[in-house]
Amino acid sequence: MSIVRLPRRHEDLYEHEAHFGRAVLPHLLKADFDAVHSLGRHDALASIRAARLRRGRRTVFTDLGLPTRAYWERMHRREARAVDKVIDRIQVYSGMSQCALDHVVREYGRTDGVVVPGGVDTGEFRPAERREERPTILFSGAFEEPTKEVGLLLEALAIVAKTEPDVQLWLSGPGDAGELLEEAPAAARERTEVLGLGEADRQHERYGRAWATCLPTRADSFGMALIESLACGTPLVTTTQGAPQELVTEGVTGSLCAPGDAEDLARACLASLALARLPATIAACRESAEAFDWDRSLAPLCERLYSGG
Repeated sequence: MSIVRLPRRHEDLYEHEAHFGRAVLPHLLKADFDAVHSLGRHDALASIRAARLRRGRRTVFTDLGLPTRAYWERMHRREARAVDKVIDRIQVYSGMSQCALDHVVREYGRTDGVVVPGGVDTGEFRPAERREERPTILFSGAFEEPTKEVGLLLEALAIVAKTEPDVQLWLSGPGDAGELLEEAPAAARERTEVLGLGEADRQHERYGRAWATCLPTRADSFGMALIESLACGTPLVTTTQGAPQELVTEGVTGSLCAPGDAEDLARACLASLALARLPATIAACRESAEAFDWDRSLAPLCERLYSGG
C-alpha cells in the first residue's frame, strides 16, 4: 500500500476541497486503479473525469452529510453544482444512513443509492471493566455546534436530577463549554464535567464507564459516537429526527425522544440509565455494533461495491 499526501493550500474549506480535486486528478489519471472511493465532492468529480480514460474503473462516493439542495444553494453555489454533478454521474452513490439516501431520493431523484455507514473496531472499542458508581451520561462530540443541542441536554439533566440526584454529565470533545454552562440551570452546572478531547486510544474507556451516551441532535447523517458507544456496551439516547435513530432498538439498546423537548429528553435519559442497570444490556449493545465492525462487515461491503458484485 502506498500513501500520497498532498499539501493544503487554502484555509477556506470550500477552496481547499476544490484545490484538492484539481491536485488529485493527475494521480487518478496515471495510476491503474480498479476502483476509486471518494469522500469529497471535488475528488469525486476528478475520479469521474479520470474514469472516462480509464475504462472499467469503478467510481464510488460516500456522502458524509445529508444532501439538501436548498442548503447548498444557500451556502455555496459552486458546491451546489458539484453536488448535482456527483449525484448524477458517480457510478456508486452511497450515504451513511437510510436517512441520507432518503434525502437523495427526495431532493435529487436518485434511487439506487446504498448505505455505507461509519465503522468501528469492536476489538478496540470494548466494555470497560466497571462503570462509574454514579449514573453517568456521556456526550461525545463538538458541543459548541448548535445542532447537537447540548444546551437542551443541560436543561434535561436538571430534570433527570430530580429522579436521579447522583447523575452526572460528561462533555467529551473539542470546544469551550463555558457559555453553555453559564446559561444552564444550576442543578446541571454542578453535575457536569468537561473532559476535553482526551487521548484517541483511550476513548473507549469513556464510553465503557458511562451509563448512557446521549446525542440529542437534529441534523446528523449518522452518529459515530453512538456506534462507538454500542461497541462499548453502553446504551444510547437520541432523537426521532435524522439518522441516529436508526441505530437504536428502543428499550433494548437505547431510548428515543422528540427533538427539542427537554422533558422528553429527560425521560429518555432516565430510560437508558435504567437499561444500563440490566445485565443483558452490554451484550445487546455489543451485538448491535457488530454490523458496523470494519473487518467483518464494512470491508466485505466495500469489496462488493468495488467489484460490482
